[in-house]
Amino acid sequence: MNVVEMKNQRNSKFYKDVTPKLYQRLVDYRKNHPIKTIKFRNKELEYISCGTGEKTVLTFHGALGNAEGNFQAIQFFEKKYRVIAPSIINFESLDEFSEGVNDILKKEYVKKYILIGQSFGSFMAQPYFHRNYSNIEALILVNSYPPKYEWVKDFEKSNKMLKFIPAFLLRKLISKKLLKLANEDKEMSTRIREEYNFSMAFIKERFSKIEKSVILFQSILTGEFNGEKYNIEDYYGWDGKVLIFTANDDHGFPYHEELKSQYPNVEEVIFENVGHMGTLLKRDEYHAILNRFLDLLN
Repeated sequence: MNVVEMKNQRNSKFYKDVTPKLYQRLVDYRKNHPIKTIKFRNKELEYISCGTGEKTVLTFHGALGNAEGNFQAIQFFEKKYRVIAPSIINFESLDEFSEGVNDILKKEYVKKYILIGQSFGSFMAQPYFHRNYSNIEALILVNSYPPKYEWVKDFEKSNKMLKFIPAFLLRKLISKKLLKLANEDKEMSTRIREEYNFSMAFIKERFSKIEKSVILFQSILTGEFNGEKYNIEDYYGWDGKVLIFTANDDHGFPYHEELKSQYPNVEEVIFENVGHMGTLLKRDEYHAILNRFLDLLN
């Protein structure tokens, strides 16, 4: 991308408030992290593979995202680890999702790995872990909650309704709901505010072109997740570790004790008054805790 193209893009409705330095980071990221694909059954699966460390991190993105949308986790982990980041955009069941991700790992010759998921990605990390924990060295869940069976019927009803809502209106409704999680009224330093503006621009760009099928598939997977049940006894003999990040004012916090009870060897970190944005508002602390936790695995 030349200077003129970059200027025009930055002046778009998405990136007009983003600093040139941060926008250049996005340009470089997209250039250096191309989307790979493999054939799985009758589908094409997308993923990013990067980094060169001895250990591998498998990371799952948030709602309405794709592999590229996991850029913050990717840029953090790839400094020391190999990273695999699949797009969760066209799976019709949790079993298919698990099998598809495993095909990606097989293609990339990955056998043992660390699993991390944030928000929607953390919902997908739990059933994936349940099906594959013997290959997983550690599980990291960020802004999560456990399966809630009482919500299954609500998802079934909403999924039926979603099919009849026009794509443009569905994008608007879902985007508005998800963007409420990113409370811009939180106190931020100038540096973090710039990062916040950049993240919001990136997310809004993604939301503006999300396909209706992705919204439907992710909602179906979330509904199926809520119908599952995990117990600590399921993982008897697993000697890995679990790290859970939450916040005292996050939507999933009322269920954090239930979430902890599902797993052995759990460490929990509770941030104060950061809502769903602890990885940004407490970024330095978040990264320091991650590094310390991961160093203990070596």
